[in-house]
Amino acid sequence: MKQKRDGINQEERKRWSGAICRNLQNQPAFRKAETVCFYYPLGSEVNLLPLAQTTLDLGKQVAFPRVEGSEMAFYRVLSLEGFAQGAFHVLEPVSSARVCEPEMLVFVPGLAFDEQGSRMGYGKGYYDRYFAKVSHCLKIGVCYKMQLVAQVPCEDCDIHMDAVVTEQDCSASGRTEKSGLWRRSL
Repeated sequence: MKQKRDGINQEERKRWSGAICRNLQNQPAFRKAETVCFYYPLGSEVNLLPLAQTTLDLGKQVAFPRVEGSEMAFYRVLSLEGFAQGAFHVLEPVSSARVCEPEMLVFVPGLAFDEQGSRMGYGKGYYDRYFAKVSHCLKIGVCYKMQLVAQVPCEDCDIHMDAVVTEQDCSASGRTEKSGLWRRSL
C-alpha cells in the first residue's frame, strides 16, 4: 500500500490533500472541537498542514504527536514553526505543553483503512497504545480513497477509528454525507 501511495504524483497528492482538508473542515466534529490533534506528514502521507494553520487561525488549540520511548503523546503548538526531527525522521513539536483534553479530535494517518474502521498503521503501535489509554477522543482516520480496502488485518489490540475521511465521496455503506466521510456507528 505504501508503494501504491508513493506512486501518486505530487500534483495529485497536493490536490487530494486539499480536498481532504476541506472535507475535514466541513465536518461538524471539526467545527465543534476545541482541541485538534494533527500529525506531521511524512513522504506521501496526506498533508493536513494547511488545515492545521487554519485551525490555529481560528483560535483552536492545535497539537502534534511526539514519540517518547515506546509511548506517544500530543503537545500543543502555537505555530507551525516549532518542530524538530524526532523518531523515525518525523518532525515533532518541541513544545513542553502536553495536551490531553476531553473530547479532543485526533486525525490519524495510516497505510490502509476499512469499512469497519480498522486501521493498518506502520507496525509500531504508537497510536493504538495511545488510544488504549486515552479513549475519550474522537479518532478520524485520514487517507486517500485508494487506501480504503475491503478488510484490514486486525488484532485485539488494534483500535478502530470513529470515522475515515478521504478526498471524495466514500463508497462505504456507512457514508454519512457527500464530503468524503465514512462513519461507523458510534
